[in-house]
Amino acid sequence: MLKLGQFERVGKDGVGNVRSKNAQSMAYFKGCLYLGVTHHTGEGPEDAARILRYRPELNEWQEVYRSPLVERDEKATASHVYLFGRSNQKGKQIAEEVPLHRGFRGMVVFQGKSDKTPALYVGTISHWGGQILRSEDGKHFESVSEPGLGNADVLSFRSLVEFNGRLFASHTGSVSEETLDRNFSETTTIYVSDDPASGQWRQAMPISFGDFNNKAIFGMTVYHGNLYAGTGNPARGFQIWKTAAEGKPPYEWQPVLVDGAYRYNLNEVAIAMVEFKDALYIGSGIPGLGYDKTYDVGPAAAELIRLNSDGSWDLIVGSPRFTPDGFKVPLSAMGPGFDDPENTVFWSMGVHNGSLYVGTNNVRPWKIAMRGGEEMHGGSQFWATNDGEKWQPISMDGFGNHYAIGIRTMMSTPHGFFIGTSNHQEIEKLWHRRASKKLIPAVGGAEIWLGR
Repeated sequence: MLKLGQFERVGKDGVGNVRSKNAQSMAYFKGCLYLGVTHHTGEGPEDAARILRYRPELNEWQEVYRSPLVERDEKATASHVYLFGRSNQKGKQIAEEVPLHRGFRGMVVFQGKSDKTPALYVGTISHWGGQILRSEDGKHFESVSEPGLGNADVLSFRSLVEFNGRLFASHTGSVSEETLDRNFSETTTIYVSDDPASGQWRQAMPISFGDFNNKAIFGMTVYHGNLYAGTGNPARGFQIWKTAAEGKPPYEWQPVLVDGAYRYNLNEVAIAMVEFKDALYIGSGIPGLGYDKTYDVGPAAAELIRLNSDGSWDLIVGSPRFTPDGFKVPLSAMGPGFDDPENTVFWSMGVHNGSLYVGTNNVRPWKIAMRGGEEMHGGSQFWATNDGEKWQPISMDGFGNHYAIGIRTMMSTPHGFFIGTSNHQEIEKLWHRRASKKLIPAVGGAEIWLGR
């Protein structure tokens, strides 16, 4: 298990742009780490999303892709429902030209029928329909899909997973001329292709698994010969489904876990999933500040569920409760959020050298800044275990940065274990304004840490 002192910061201040708040996607390709950064807004050229390449042997970053710019329109100024609710209120004024892509939510290395060698595929965030980008050499990128795979109201492709020689892509979020929802849409699906370079995709599942309260597919992973998908469901709580993906799509899927593991919508979303020691670990959460005001869900902290190979499941971190599968108590003896109510999401999980790691989204700094008059503390938390039940904290304060409130992505590589953060320096700006009425410039941006 890695210790705090074994981590070195190899990227800071958004790696060249302080407005790059989220290190949201990673892949290991051709001996290098590839990083997709995301901007919370797309207000102008300075918010053009980038793909960066890190060469570990040189400790060197290089920008390999920058989003093109397009003329703004009504979709460029759509209101974010997490800020304003579903109203007609518009956001701030923006430039005449704005980025086509303001972020990259998913990355995977995959070789399809038309790929001579494995290629890097990237899912984008776009107000005009998320797209799939492809690169053969890691230097030149091209779009190989139409916007939203035929639905220009699809905001992004969050999860890209290879399974049985096919690439699966799930869409997350929606955007119209009036509103933008980073996470949910009225219907959701997963697409599949054995030749994504050709742009040919097919629907891999029934729309919303037949339950229109399933408003997103947040996570996908492969476990025990099946593809697993986790939904976001603000009415009943997340659902976990699996398929062997046999025959022609859409495939036959089976429900594995429903109703937010019987915590209902306090486990609104299944965000992170990873296999560890022959079991599947599932991290839940309520995005934003732990309260979904659009659907009036929460507040609540995140839980960690373990799905076993025989189909049974255990509560690892969370609230004791009666369920149809018996009385469940947290085997870690820790309540929701690792006993911290401000850990609202278990954003990311990863396995490296025999240990399982979990990164949280911790909203305490936001709440302190909004209240004012209190010393700043908190930040994202980073936990680890060797057996899945006994957990140890590695960092409890965003690796020493209170404004790094989330750990968004992890990647195990031969060079070590990479961690990417979500750093909201505007929290400091708000905190100082509340406390002293002084306005300070917001700096910061995503940080990248390497443990070895």
